[in-house]
Amino acid sequence: MSDLHLSIGQRNGNGRQQVVVRNGAENYSGVIDVRNDYQRQELLKHALQSFALGTENIVALDAQLWKLAQQKDQQAAPTLPAIQDACELCATELVLPQALVQGVLHRGSKLSLGGASKSYKTWTLLLLALCVAYGLPWLGCETIAVKVLFLNLEIQTAFIQRRLKALAQSLGITQEPGRLDVWNLRGHATSHQEIFPKIAERVGDGAYGLVVLDPIYKLYGSSDNENAAGDVAGLMNSVESLAVKTGAAVAFGAHDSKGNQSSKEAIDRVSGSGVFARDPDSLLNFTTHQEADCYTVEATLRNFPPMDPFVVRWEYPLFARDGTLDPAELKKMPGRNKADKAADQERLDGERRERLLTVLRTAPEGDTERALSRMSHLNQEQFGRAMVSLLQEGRAVRCQVIKNRRPEDGFRPSGK
Repeated sequence: MSDLHLSIGQRNGNGRQQVVVRNGAENYSGVIDVRNDYQRQELLKHALQSFALGTENIVALDAQLWKLAQQKDQQAAPTLPAIQDACELCATELVLPQALVQGVLHRGSKLSLGGASKSYKTWTLLLLALCVAYGLPWLGCETIAVKVLFLNLEIQTAFIQRRLKALAQSLGITQEPGRLDVWNLRGHATSHQEIFPKIAERVGDGAYGLVVLDPIYKLYGSSDNENAAGDVAGLMNSVESLAVKTGAAVAFGAHDSKGNQSSKEAIDRVSGSGVFARDPDSLLNFTTHQEADCYTVEATLRNFPPMDPFVVRWEYPLFARDGTLDPAELKKMPGRNKADKAADQERLDGERRERLLTVLRTAPEGDTERALSRMSHLNQEQFGRAMVSLLQEGRAVRCQVIKNRRPEDGFRPSGK
């Protein structure tokens, strides 16, 4: 066994690692989850058998492999920022990130465009890229000119070229080098765990002010599920890491769930896990308006004051604001009976209960109604209905919390 040499690779997105066992010039390799005792020992047993060696030292060899895995984890662990005293933090003069799109998007932030399938999301993201690259208003919002990278993961190169030409002509732009780069990756899309480090390496530090990813679903791993909060959180963490490493804002499109959206809150319309709606710093949702070829745009913003909803009209090849239409007049589904409406309401109430319970679990000692309502994006009526249900189900209890050195009424999870 003294001649055997072990090596191990970094974990991939599914927690698996490549293990290589060398015996002189001979190699035996396999990809396993090294935290699985049975898989580790089976790999080593087969390696020894392939070298015509006995397995009497399998325990010692397995201990070496486990130690190597722990060392790899420590090497891959990110360095965390230092803890700061609040007085020191507040005494430091900090400059706010540059607002690339006034009222909507800062450098280093994440922007999600939500809308139904075939609601011109790619056109709108291309329009965003061109407007920011040339400092032109986007959907009525002023922009600051910075260099932009558009990652095209879906559309054939000839068609993305046609769209860019049509948009530039409509905007009156004579395209110039050094403003907008397009990276055509159709056929090369892979999981975010694999491609984001390559994107960050290519993009560099500060080379771009805005990176647009289209479409975001192309970056799921083969085992990822858009309805699983953990999988979507992993994807959003990769997006955030790209923004932090490059200093660029990152924009992407997210599709709404199927069916009519008029009865839902804007933040509830995005398909899949609620992480898609809660994680981005800015969410713009495009919902079909009663007027043909028009959409109501509603903004959910973390770092800007609230923005009033507005209507955009599709006039090929772009959207333009239409101030003559009422944003509240969303397209309704015809012929809806009371039972259908009640079922929709019950489903919405269930989603809001689960969202509120998720927020509650982040504060095991409890928090006030106001804080919980804000964090779960529920208005007073929605919060009240959701909390009453959680109390009745025994999944939440009333409590007192200390705010500003005084006790206040609040709620905490029951532990059920």
